[in-house]
Amino acid sequence: MLDQEREQIDRMCHPRGIAIYGGVAKFGSFANSVMLAIKKYGYSGKIYPISSKEGDVLGIPLISSLDKADGPIDLASISVPAKAVPDILAQCLAHGVAGVQVHTSGFAEMGDAEGIALQKELEAYAAKGLRIVGPNCFGIHCPKGGLTMLPGFDYSKEPGPVAMISQSGGLANDFGHEACLAGLGLSKVISFGNGCDLDAISLMEYLGEDPDTQYIAAYIEGVADASAFLDVVRKTARKKPVVIWKGGLTPLGGRATLSHTGSMGGESKIWEGALAQAGAYSVQGLDEMMDTLMGLVYTKSRGKRIALVGGGGAIGVFTSDLAYRWGLEMPVFSQQTQDKLRVYFPTPGNSMKNPLDTGTPALPLDTLKGCVKEILEAEPIDVMVLMLLTHPLETVAFTFMDMYGMKAFPPGHYVESLFDTLVELKEQSGKDLALVFENRAYRLEDMEAEAAWRVLREKFQKAGIPVFASAERALRAVRNASAA
Repeated sequence: MLDQEREQIDRMCHPRGIAIYGGVAKFGSFANSVMLAIKKYGYSGKIYPISSKEGDVLGIPLISSLDKADGPIDLASISVPAKAVPDILAQCLAHGVAGVQVHTSGFAEMGDAEGIALQKELEAYAAKGLRIVGPNCFGIHCPKGGLTMLPGFDYSKEPGPVAMISQSGGLANDFGHEACLAGLGLSKVISFGNGCDLDAISLMEYLGEDPDTQYIAAYIEGVADASAFLDVVRKTARKKPVVIWKGGLTPLGGRATLSHTGSMGGESKIWEGALAQAGAYSVQGLDEMMDTLMGLVYTKSRGKRIALVGGGGAIGVFTSDLAYRWGLEMPVFSQQTQDKLRVYFPTPGNSMKNPLDTGTPALPLDTLKGCVKEILEAEPIDVMVLMLLTHPLETVAFTFMDMYGMKAFPPGHYVESLFDTLVELKEQSGKDLALVFENRAYRLEDMEAEAAWRVLREKFQKAGIPVFASAERALRAVRNASAA
């Protein structure tokens, strides 16, 4: 990528000024919502709502044209009817705007001659030097630039190492919210829609050289040049992990992608094999994408040897089956470790071998801490997965305490009490630790505990310990991260 092209994309992601076109003065319009999202997110640059009307929107004065702006404009957000887009691109090009994000649909994805011809007009402006994200997209999110997409005003403002590009705007939005839940800081999220200019190839190349990005995720429906795309993936994957969800790999999915972004899908086995050869992590679905990224970001060993600790025989059997099917290893604990663990469980009924079946999910805190310590310090494992179950630890325990007139602890007390010990053991052992917060308590009166555990999830993840919703997702993260 040429330095000038990179500099233009940088300006788009960190704009000094943003122009917004398309019914911006009308509450509820797409353009108005884009403006409100950017303002709510805390963008500190100048916002220029372009309108033929007079007045203001939330104190921001409307202006009739770019010439009325009192500062530089690096990015334009366009939500006007498709036929009106080319004229606005001409204005932006003449004014020196670095690039635009065209939210409008009605281009090549329509599959008709008119839509295809309109998209060709956009491509002509790109050839003259105006960079274009879209059309038919949600645009750019970049915390360092104070910039977000609609409706990402509630994304995290804290920058991080993970970037995502997506042909789907809705999926890009879901990714932004899921990243918050997973504790993954974002460098950039770019919904590029039809990709008439900045497409999967150019954006992958850009992120491959982006110093703020260490991990790249991509949702791709189709590419114009599969060979060129795989080539840039191969080059990028040598420098940083690339996780790709390729949509449209079935006849029905392929038909859907054609009507969604005007892209052709492809054959499942061919794409999966090609992505593997290019060094990418191939996934299907947003859950697997997030699990894989969590595995890559949080687990430094990228190893396959796991230990599972938790109450419930079925959980142990299920995870053991998963480990076997997925090529993970669950080494049997040494006799010495088993003997030390047996001290905590003097009565029959618990397996000491791996997984460690604790019998009850509500072990005394000192017992659980002791078991975790024995395994992490002595056993040749890469990752320990520790199961913590909301219902028995909160609803059951506190209900029975209340029946005896005993004062219950605050919600989350048990898990909170594990924090210092688990962080210390992780650091001392040099091994990875993953938690599972599994919640089967869905009554309204259980919501207080759920809220407390969400706060704790964020606390653990900030300390480098990922939290998953199930043992299956935790094992999948380990499996996928170790697949390189």
